[in-house]
This record gives sequence, C-alpha cells and structure tokens, in this order.
Amino acid sequence: MVIEGDVIRCESEGCTFRHQFGCPICDRSLADAKHSDDAYDHYLHCNGCSNLIGTKKVKYLIDNGMEVDDSNRCELCNGPTVHRASMNLGHRCFFFPKCSGQTDLFGASRESFVFLDFETTGLEAGRDYIIEVGALKIDEEGYEHVLQELIKPPVPISPKITQITGITTAMVEHASDLKSVLSRLVEFVGTAKLVIHNADFDMLWLLIGLSRHGLALNTDSVICTLRWARAMGEPAASLSALTKKYGIHHANAHRALADAAATKEIFFIFDRLRKVPRPLIGFNEFRTQAEKNLARYTDYVQA
Repeated sequence: MVIEGDVIRCESEGCTFRHQFGCPICDRSLADAKHSDDAYDHYLHCNGCSNLIGTKKVKYLIDNGMEVDDSNRCELCNGPTVHRASMNLGHRCFFFPKCSGQTDLFGASRESFVFLDFETTGLEAGRDYIIEVGALKIDEEGYEHVLQELIKPPVPISPKITQITGITTAMVEHASDLKSVLSRLVEFVGTAKLVIHNADFDMLWLLIGLSRHGLALNTDSVICTLRWARAMGEPAASLSALTKKYGIHHANAHRALADAAATKEIFFIFDRLRKVPRPLIGFNEFRTQAEKNLARYTDYVQA
C-alpha cells in the first residue's frame, strides 16, 4: 500500500484497489487539504478540525491494524484514541506523544522506550534457558514496533513451564538460537530506555546472555515498573494484580510480548499519576549478581 495525497492505493501488479480516505479526526474530506512536510512526515491540513494529519501516521495505523475510536476520548486533550483490537495493546491518544500533557513524557530529548520481557525454562539465570523474547518499542514519534521471537533451548521444555507459558518443546524445535535473537534485540533497542516489570529478574538474563555472546546494548539504564508500583504504595505489585486493578486487558499472560505490552500500559498509567518519579536504574546495579551467576554456571552456555 502507498499513500498519495488523500488516496491509498495498492502497488501490486494488476491490483486496482484505490481508496480516498477522510480525516480520521472529523471524517471531513481531505481532497482540498493543503500539504506540508517536515523532517518526519508529510501532512494534510484538515479544513474541518484544523488538525495536521500525517500520512506516515495513517500508513502506520493501516499496517498495524489499528482503529480510531471516537467514543474513547483522551482524558488530557479530548482527542480520539487509537488501539489495536487484535492484540493486548490499549487505547492511546491519536496525537501521542504530542498531545498536551503527554509531550513531557518524552522530554526535550525525544525519548524512546522498549518494554521487554523474557520467558524461561526456570528461575535461575545462567543455569536455565531463555525460550522467548518479547519487546515493544515506542519510538521518538510515538510509533510502535514489535519484536517477538521464540528461542530454541538445549533441553526439552518441562510440562510445568508449558502449563505456565503455553510454550511447548515442539514450538521451539526450529526456533532461532539465543545469540541470533539477542543480536536482533540489540539492534531493535538502539539507544532506547528499557522498561521491565521486575528488572531484578529479567536484567540478569539479559546481561548474562549478552556477556556470553560478546554483545552489548547502546543503553545503560532501565525503568522497573515493579519497583515503581512498590514506591507508589500499591498493595499488590505483580503484573497480574496491577492489570486487574487498572482494568488492563492482559490476554496471553506469561507470554513475553503480552507481558511487555501490559508493562507498557502500567508505565504510562504511573507516569500520568506522577506520585513518585520513575525509578531509573543503572545496569551496574545488576552486574555483580550477573557475574556471580556466570562464574557459578560456566557449563550452562545457551548457544
């Protein structure tokens, strides 16, 4: 699909699909809209609601199966929200991160975030094995990107882990090796800040895996939503308890991408409440324990 002006058309040979779209905010025709560009996007100036409609945003909504919802309005600017009905990704303002009250979430430096989760064959980092990585990135312009990969461990997955995660040995039989997936994760993260629910657990797996395969991230800090929940005085701080309390749809719990997406929702709820600052933690806080596990389990190297 390509967008030319206010027309979406298919580039495939022989395909005649052509659709003239209207303003996603007020439904007015954009046929007479003025056009402008900046470093990020090409814009149509709606004459009905006076909003700038980025064609990159329209393409992003289509490519990701996202819907504009007029009935669920942004509590900060009263604009419509967008959501992906087919996945565990909730409503967010159409104008995110630029809408009033949300711009400062990203600050002057235009931050980006990667919400990260691992599924594993056990609880001991360095001895057990990673079987799934789920990462959801929100870039500097508010666009979402997803990385979800199964990883083949050198041992069968136990019935207990299958019961918890739904991941079976057959599902990972032809999956990628850990080094390949971590290499793609490093590229995916870039310089974004990591956000993890229970960083004390996941950061050990991440640092041990990176160390064993000679890889390194280009970021050195993580925000832990579990610590944030405890600092805010939440009576129950588990991911399942928080999603229930705040009404977050959490389908496929204990699958990596679903848990990463739920962590994203918790992050923005806490950031909006602003009861306590984000708990930004340097990687060095986790390195000592990671090094101890590396020394203890030298024979358990996951390829």
